[in-house]
Amino acid sequence: MGNTSTKVWVFILSSSLALLVVGYQLGERLGLIIGFLLALLLNFMVFFYGESRVLSKLRAQRLKGQDAWGLLDMVEKMSHQLGMPTPAVYITPHNSSNAFCVGHSWKHGSLGFTLGLLQKLNTKELEAVVAHQICHIRRLDTFAFSVSSTLANSIVGLGQFLDSFLPGKIQFFMPLLSPIGWLIIKGVVGERSFFENDLMASELLNGRHPLGEVLWRLEGLAQTQPLEVPACTSHLFMVNPEGFKQRNLFLKSHPAIETRLQKLMGYYPI
Repeated sequence: MGNTSTKVWVFILSSSLALLVVGYQLGERLGLIIGFLLALLLNFMVFFYGESRVLSKLRAQRLKGQDAWGLLDMVEKMSHQLGMPTPAVYITPHNSSNAFCVGHSWKHGSLGFTLGLLQKLNTKELEAVVAHQICHIRRLDTFAFSVSSTLANSIVGLGQFLDSFLPGKIQFFMPLLSPIGWLIIKGVVGERSFFENDLMASELLNGRHPLGEVLWRLEGLAQTQPLEVPACTSHLFMVNPEGFKQRNLFLKSHPAIETRLQKLMGYYPI
């Protein structure tokens, strides 16, 4: 947990310092001021824009009042077990089955669930999903995930913007900049984050099999009914939401489900 947070802070500080140095080299005092303003903009996007962007793009609505699935009680109970404030709970109107989490602090996290997931899973399966996502918040993975998502999305968005000026449907900058976005996500997140979180969630559930079975089922559902998500946000989800539809392999972030289940359960269900 601490190692991941340290990497994130080092990445943010080094990025901000690089903007100042490059600005000064290109334009001396004026360039330094421009670099400083760009660094402020970068940090604003990282800390204040990333979370709201994801929730807005997915049309998430906060769950309050009536709760037919008992989600709020599950989240409150597990938050108490982990000694952390209760995260906000959101529901998105998608038929795909998946869950995600966002937040720059374990004190102010948010959990998101698709309507399809709530309709398809039973109570025990839903508990496994809640445990998995809430552990990401407690481990501060969401901080690393959100920062890397915002930075990578900025790089990929720049590529899309530059390609829009090219004739026809030619893509030159997008394939060029996508690997940089992938490197940002991989450098900050890494597969180890998923493996460690799976183990922590299984401890919270007092068993590895319930979580393993849910991961296996959700992976299959994601392949048959993928979810279209904002660029560079697939790593925020419990399993890869885009399934076989994901064309840009440089933005693939989740470990292979076979490896993930073998790490968790010691075997892969057949």
